[in-house]
Amino acid sequence: MSTKVTLSAMDIAAYFIELASAINENDLTNLKLQKLLYFAQGKYLAKNNTPLFKEDIEAWLLGPVVRNVYEEYKSCGAFPITTFDKGYKNTKNIPEEIKNFLKDIWKEYGIFSASYLVDLTHRSKSAWYKISKEKGDYSIIPKELLKNSF
Repeated sequence: MSTKVTLSAMDIAAYFIELASAINENDLTNLKLQKLLYFAQGKYLAKNNTPLFKEDIEAWLLGPVVRNVYEEYKSCGAFPITTFDKGYKNTKNIPEEIKNFLKDIWKEYGIFSASYLVDLTHRSKSAWYKISKEKGDYSIIPKELLKNSF
């Protein structure tokens, strides 16, 4: 399953938005979406030794953030993001094997609140924690460190 990276974080975000929009109690805020991207990238790196998406993840105060995805959905504030929001794109270009991987991430982490996922990313062994303590806010979390934390 070691596919060459051609997907963007926006592609992956779109699939999580699609999954969240399919349930009645969609609580997929930008904050929660950012944490799901972090867990997906970390687990994919650990499993396949290659990134799921090309963008870097930065260590922000409330946890890991993919800047361009954050910027796209920041106007949603603390409200759930849906397929009707600006920036949502079609997910037809995502291979089925990646969609299955993302469904597993959704099953594992999508059930939790954004604040619980923030707590998970802030644990002392996490890549976010190490980089935020060593280099400070807005520092890039190296993919190798992220991979090794999963």
